[in-house]
Amino acid sequence: MTWVLLACAFRGDNTDVNAKVKAIFLYNFSKYITWPEKMASGRFKIAIYGNYPALKDELVKMSRVKRRGDRSFEILSFDEVGDIVNTHILFVVKEKGKDIDAVTRKLKKSSTLVVTEGEGLINRGAHINLYYENNKQKLEVNLSNFVNRGLVISEELISISKVVDK
Repeated sequence: MTWVLLACAFRGDNTDVNAKVKAIFLYNFSKYITWPEKMASGRFKIAIYGNYPALKDELVKMSRVKRRGDRSFEILSFDEVGDIVNTHILFVVKEKGKDIDAVTRKLKKSSTLVVTEGEGLINRGAHINLYYENNKQKLEVNLSNFVNRGLVISEELISISKVVDK
């Protein structure tokens, strides 16, 4: 598996490079995780919980040209825990990390992949947590959380991640 992330540090526009990187990761997660059969048809839904307009813009751009197999992408966003519905991937922005317990309770019976970017959230229900180390985007995964939600993570994705279990 090759994950190539190219970002120009000196751009003349206001591109949020972190949003681009996160969008690429979220798209690639769709290729290296298997969802239950009941989620195998219809549009592939990626959602953001919280306010991150640059990430939403990047995901919408990507959704115009990328597909997951023969499925198109649908990009959603939620401002409140009560608004969250089942999706394939839910990205919880850092500022909303405080709500992780309510988010995981809301999604308890779903197979939504929960991706976060906050310290300690991987042991509170997140499947994948994004973090920076030496100015590089890194991943940590909680394999127990995958099993509990009926998700299967590929060995390729495990091999580039720090495995953290409860």
